[in-house]
Amino acid sequence: MKVIVFEEDSFYQLIDELTIRTIRNVEKRYTEKEWINEIEAKELLGIKSKSKLQQLRDHLNIEFSQFGKIIRYSKSSILDFLESNRKGLSKY
Repeated sequence: MKVIVFEEDSFYQLIDELTIRTIRNVEKRYTEKEWINEIEAKELLGIKSKSKLQQLRDHLNIEFSQFGKIIRYSKSSILDFLESNRKGLSKY
């Protein structure tokens, strides 16, 4: 049997990250509206410009689906993007 030892802070950080991922996966599957339009995506991201949204798509920072000229954005990927770029106070 192998034993893995964590520092206390690392352990709680791991638990927080697993909890967030689990919640996101559940939300993604049961969210009424996973795919949102450009206006909703810009509002969720807090941006006004189409070019910034295009840049996020080009760099694959957020997931999107395109059929012809219609583009839809994954709400959960936008929330993940915002969470991964969070600065400031500790997560716990």
